[in-house]
Amino acid sequence: MAIAFGPVLRRRTFLRLVGAGGVAVAVPWLPACSDRSATATAGTARFFTAEERATIEALAGAIVPEDQTVGAVGANAVEYIDRALAAFDNPEPDVYRAGPFSGRWPFQDFESGEPSDRFPPDRFLDVLPLTRLQELSFRIELYGSAAVPNGDANAPIVASTPGLRALYRDAIGQLDGIARDQGAADFASLSDAQKLAAFNRTPAAFRDAFLANVAEGMFSAPEYGGNRDGIAWRDYFYDGDSQPLGHSIYDEPAESFVDRADQPNQTLDPNRPNGGFEPDVLAFVEQVVVGQGGKRFF
Repeated sequence: MAIAFGPVLRRRTFLRLVGAGGVAVAVPWLPACSDRSATATAGTARFFTAEERATIEALAGAIVPEDQTVGAVGANAVEYIDRALAAFDNPEPDVYRAGPFSGRWPFQDFESGEPSDRFPPDRFLDVLPLTRLQELSFRIELYGSAAVPNGDANAPIVASTPGLRALYRDAIGQLDGIARDQGAADFASLSDAQKLAAFNRTPAAFRDAFLANVAEGMFSAPEYGGNRDGIAWRDYFYDGDSQPLGHSIYDEPAESFVDRADQPNQTLDPNRPNGGFEPDVLAFVEQVVVGQGGKRFF
């Protein structure tokens, strides 16, 4: 899908375009890190040079800028992408993490109907081994069809891919070249309008991949490298991985479910906006729901 960018791209427009492109931001696949322990990720491999990362951060910041809510740079989305592209440069291919609990939320206390003071360990810090097919699939995703034996076997049906690493490296060179042609010291020196115009001149495959990766980096679990300390979840009013606490706690003595005061499930949350969706956001949500076989009931 080729997307043309105007002079300003607000975050709702970004989310709508990502949805129209079929991007699933709720199921991250890219490499992880801990948002609570710097030492746990000290040896994590990265892909970009310092200059390349500066270009990508400048582009991400133009697409989802910082305003009343966090943008791509503040959410650390580029760190997520940087580690993703270097997944196989780690001693263990850093693609999938274990779970199911992150330790951000405690267990329930069924006798009181309240959160307990017991927290599970953060199993998202554990790297899962890849199966043979998973490794082949992700190597093709990152390095291209020609990088694995018989990677082009289905070329008549499924188009070959150069891989994300090549897409990024070539696009960065193109973006920096456009900046030089315009007399700028570097890509970051361009205005946001110029950055978006340059982005629109890159190959469609890169544009689609970059939008998907930025969305993943902003809204996936913090252990996956982006969404620093869950800041995007907080700014966009999403509690993220709420388990094992959940939203309603079963009170065994009362034999009923009790809403969490900070995350009510059965009543409106007084701490969050409840004025309804804006028209463009409502249209986006309806498009996604109906497109996945759902039905609108209101």
